Amino acid sequence: MSGKEIIESVRFGNHAAPSSEYVKTDTGQLVTPEFLALLQQTLSGKLAEAKPDEELDPQVRALAEELAVIHLPEWHSQVGRKLADPTVTSIKQATRVAEYLVKRGVRVHPDLEEIRWAPTPGGLPGAFDTGMHITKDPEGNWPVPDPETFYDLDLIEVKQTDEGFWSATHPRGLSTEAPTKTDAYAALVNQLRQRINEARASREE
Repeated sequence: MSGKEIIESVRFGNHAAPSSEYVKTDTGQLVTPEFLALLQQTLSGKLAEAKPDEELDPQVRALAEELAVIHLPEWHSQVGRKLADPTVTSIKQATRVAEYLVKRGVRVHPDLEEIRWAPTPGGLPGAFDTGMHITKDPEGNWPVPDPETFYDLDLIEVKQTDEGFWSATHPRGLSTEAPTKTDAYAALVNQLRQRINEARASREE
């Protein structure tokens, strides 16, 4: 999976719940090892064939779509301590699990939806995009976030490489490298500005 090499394994957990292990890709995305394996199976064509859509109950299809790729928001304890960063995971055999859960009485009810996932404009594919979770506005509508909220400058990280260069990275999958820290930061800011302008322009079309 070119461009998505595993560079770090991360484990989250506390005394009250079993820990969960994630792997961090070279773009800074956190995904479960099982999810990476699922993507590799899909790309290699070894994934078991799912039932044709026309055979699926609409309620099963709606739930299976939610389970196939799950975008989890930042996780906090009841006292506000961060337990885990945003990540992407999945349920194996999502259609089979959905059929079972529907028989158990589980349904997708849009009227009960309290948060909704929004993809990063012009960002990584959904399988690697942590995106952003939004809530309804006071009028009860789902707002369209400004692209600048996705490409937040405060999320830029600048580190010196072993070779002496400076590398600037952003969790939305952007990175630059330059001889100086300032140049690396400035180059990444330009990339972010370009993404923001492109996203705003596409919304106006």
